[in-house]
Amino acid sequence: MKKRIHKNLIKKVSYLVVGLIFTLGISYALFSEVLQGERWYVIENDGLKVYLDESKHTENISLEQMLPVLDEDGIENAPYRFSLVNESSSDLAYTIYLKEGEAEKKTPSNFIRYNYTRDVDNINITRNVTDNQTEDGRYFIESGVLPKESSYQYMFRMWLSYEADESAMGSQYAVRLEVEAKQNISIYKDSVLNGCDPVLTPNLVPVIIKEDGTVLKTSASKKWYDYTNQEWANTVVLTDKTAKYKEGEVIPEANIESYFVWVPRYKYKIFNDTIYTGLTTIENRVKEIEIEFENKETAKSIGTTTGSWLTHPAFISFDTNGFWVGKFETGYKGATSTETAQVNSSAPEKLQIKPNVYSWRNITVGNAFKASYDYLRSDESHMMKNTEWGAVAYLQHSKYGSRMSVRNNNNNSYKTGYASISEPTLGYNTNGTSIPGNLNGTTSDVTLPYNTPTGYTASTTGNITGIYDTSGGAWEYVMGYNINANAVGGSSELTSIYGDFFTNSKWEKYYDKYSNAEVDASKYQTGLLGDATREMGPFGDIKDPDGNSRYRTSWYGDLAYFIHPVDPWFERGGRWLNGVESGAFAFYYNSGGVSTGISFRVVLTP
Repeated sequence: MKKRIHKNLIKKVSYLVVGLIFTLGISYALFSEVLQGERWYVIENDGLKVYLDESKHTENISLEQMLPVLDEDGIENAPYRFSLVNESSSDLAYTIYLKEGEAEKKTPSNFIRYNYTRDVDNINITRNVTDNQTEDGRYFIESGVLPKESSYQYMFRMWLSYEADESAMGSQYAVRLEVEAKQNISIYKDSVLNGCDPVLTPNLVPVIIKEDGTVLKTSASKKWYDYTNQEWANTVVLTDKTAKYKEGEVIPEANIESYFVWVPRYKYKIFNDTIYTGLTTIENRVKEIEIEFENKETAKSIGTTTGSWLTHPAFISFDTNGFWVGKFETGYKGATSTETAQVNSSAPEKLQIKPNVYSWRNITVGNAFKASYDYLRSDESHMMKNTEWGAVAYLQHSKYGSRMSVRNNNNNSYKTGYASISEPTLGYNTNGTSIPGNLNGTTSDVTLPYNTPTGYTASTTGNITGIYDTSGGAWEYVMGYNINANAVGGSSELTSIYGDFFTNSKWEKYYDKYSNAEVDASKYQTGLLGDATREMGPFGDIKDPDGNSRYRTSWYGDLAYFIHPVDPWFERGGRWLNGVESGAFAFYYNSGGVSTGISFRVVLTP
């Protein structure tokens, strides 16, 4: 393939040092050598083997020409291959790192890009070497558990970024591959999840949250979640990622940047396959949704009719055993008022997911997507999709969730994690005016925080371990888009940020597509199974006290307005002043532009 190069490029031969560090218990072995020739290196200890295939070494990984190339070219280079093989009778926890070697004149590592793939689950990651630097100066690639009597095969490529400046020219970059592993590990697994237990990364600290909101560091080897008893797994991202906490130690709120909750992969029994094209009469269709957890190695269920089973589509596009959902609506870091959290920017460093902060609003879909996408790239962060919202809503209404109407967050300052004291939540007076919730109790409906018995009712679990703000607070834009939009992307600004967003297939997994051509917001026929839209029918028109039409679902009477070509983006959940019309099953349409009443949520799929 023809490479794109800088005009003033100075070609310089460099080299690659490939090594292996591997630790079993307290033993420590080191293998390090400049590879050459064509043969296999095999490192073995107590059942673990690491195969290093150097046959492609001099052609690619050595970066002999140091030509700056675009990612699309770099990932097409012939790969360097290596394998992890676990021949023991125990699972093995492993971590793979890169470590810089010595070089006479070293290229700055921030100009080095790499890509790796893993065979068993189609992992395909491209990032900067420096994206995940550890405290000891190495660069994290991935960690996981290699099941007993199994193997992973990897292909690894590395290149000089096309963005490299002249300081990178004529220099070298040496790196070695390091694998650390421990056998006879004991990682807690919840048997009901059938192998869909939480995936932890260096960014995610497993925690137990006490009823008063105190956050305790926990060990992944001990019981820290129990989905049978509606206790979902929680993790936090630290503000100071170098901070270390012992098991049982309190993690101060000041050092928590974000909270996440694990949604395990599952199939569900389809409960309504009717295609609704308009309004009829609302019926009470609320029921427990039947689900069964299943890991991604299980054959997918592909039902389409009521009573058949369907692997929830939210888990298909990323082919994961689950995903981490922001525990609260996304907040704007540093905001000290409702107004100062209304910022239309894409700065990921301003993103936080915490209780009792001002929800980030007045932001376009495009900027919300970019801020989410850039937040934790190594953990595949992205803005929540419409089907992912549906996966949370269905899990909430299964035996593993609260199975009731999620209480409205009626905090009129758009603070996260609050709940109305009333059920059903007040929202409209008899004259149709809104009833604000506030913190001083001077109106008819007070709002209380997440770490109180009232606050628990606004959680998907009915306790503090669940996901908050799915009813009320702010509306939340999700990545659900009508491909028949009158203007491509609507008012989302997506195409100005990513020019190929709607034409390049690499972006398709980040949004759900809908295709209804009608402008009538009561046309529900293209709703997807699992997204908690058309399955919540039939739908009816309930007048408010002023006689205005209010399209509502048969599930708690939540608002139900479908997207269309003029307003092609979904928003979910309702906002604080919608009262009883808000809910986990509420949906509405919008242009994708700014609104002081709309926020967004972040998902991780590591």
